[in-house]
Amino acid sequence: MTDTLTKPDVQATPQVGGKGYMHGLDLLRVIASVGVVLTHLTAWFTLRDQDFWLAHWVERDVVGTLHLNPRLSFMGVALFLVVSGVVVTHVADRERPLQFLRRRVIRIMPLLWVVTPLVWLLINLGFQVSSAKENDLTFGDMVSGMFLVNYFQEPFVALVAVTWTLTIQVVFYAYVAVTIPLLRRRPWIPPLAAVPLCFITLLITDGFSTNTSHQIGQFGAYLPVLCIGQLISLVHSGKVNPIAGTAIGATHFVLFTWADKVGGYTSQGDSVPRTLFVAVLLTIVLVSASGPVTRSAFIRGWSKRTYAIYLVHLSCMYPLFDTLMDVLDPNLVALMGLALTALVTEVLHRFVEMPANNAVRRWEKRKTNS
Repeated sequence: MTDTLTKPDVQATPQVGGKGYMHGLDLLRVIASVGVVLTHLTAWFTLRDQDFWLAHWVERDVVGTLHLNPRLSFMGVALFLVVSGVVVTHVADRERPLQFLRRRVIRIMPLLWVVTPLVWLLINLGFQVSSAKENDLTFGDMVSGMFLVNYFQEPFVALVAVTWTLTIQVVFYAYVAVTIPLLRRRPWIPPLAAVPLCFITLLITDGFSTNTSHQIGQFGAYLPVLCIGQLISLVHSGKVNPIAGTAIGATHFVLFTWADKVGGYTSQGDSVPRTLFVAVLLTIVLVSASGPVTRSAFIRGWSKRTYAIYLVHLSCMYPLFDTLMDVLDPNLVALMGLALTALVTEVLHRFVEMPANNAVRRWEKRKTNS
């Protein structure tokens, strides 16, 4: 979830009609990160059949009121995917295809290459770092996880469980890179063409039962979510008529709903389409928000760190919870898990994300000047 989870620099951040920085995207990333962490925090207690006041509050006052998935499952991910579609589409407007792909890869890989071996080590030490406990993993499993091919191997290995969304984003990046010329001349064509491509992908993969076919089917199921974000960006910038954008977006929403109901590619609950609808509405409402909270340094700083939060929160919280929850107060342990997540996030952001991004920018500048 890179361009959703790692915040682009100011030069690569969407603007509304050239009027300036879209602070609303920062707030949306923060909300998405809170949603993902809250889902997995409360899931730990649910999976172990333990009571916790926060889990009760989420189910009673949020999930029950809005009729969403248990533990707010998919809300954070849906927001991240929609926002990614917004950001990536804007960035593609002023980058060459190869430059676009290079910058997207740099946003994903350095942090993934650091986090994956650490998670691999935790798993082999016997810790559980996701909802399902993994068996001992080989060195080959670690390498496959570092390049996101673990989702295609038999047997399936999760490793950093949340990275399934990165595989979908990589496919979207490739699609955007290929269609950059069309996005600049006929911007409505790429999101419209994605509809039959996703539909055909779902039809073809439905008849197979391998991990590879299922993963390819997931591309067809979830790419419509990113395309909805793409359409929000194109309509916002005035490149696509609002009526046309709404019609194409509605088609993608129907396709996603169909995949959810009959395709077997979503497992977050019975309210996945409703959750996506809420995420889309939030994005439309907040994308141009520019109040004091949205513009604050705190929100911007948090937004820059959301990719790191996304990758490490499970491996920070779950081993700590398993070790200390039976001997200390649950509230204290939950706070300790959040604090550890924040600490590890800060270290990774300062010493992995920022140096990698700065190195690429310096290299591009030298190449331009030479």
